[in-house]
Amino acid sequence: MSVTCKVCLQDGPNCEPCRPLQRSPIEGFYLSGDYTKQKYLASMEGAVLSGKLCAQAIVQDYELLVAWGQRELTEATMS
Repeated sequence: MSVTCKVCLQDGPNCEPCRPLQRSPIEGFYLSGDYTKQKYLASMEGAVLSGKLCAQAIVQDYELLVAWGQRELTEATMS
């Protein structure tokens, strides 16, 4: 017997486009949690999957983040 909480599966109409991606529009800022865009709605599984997607985005952006950090360091030392 499998019991699923209805509140975990409820989603209002047209809510999916409002859920943010793990890679935010702000450089170097990432989001993780069950509220982000992933295939499970508000649940522990969604939070775990979101964490994995967030980690993948960070790994994919690693070289960009390193370059960004070096640029910030250079600017700070020149000030």
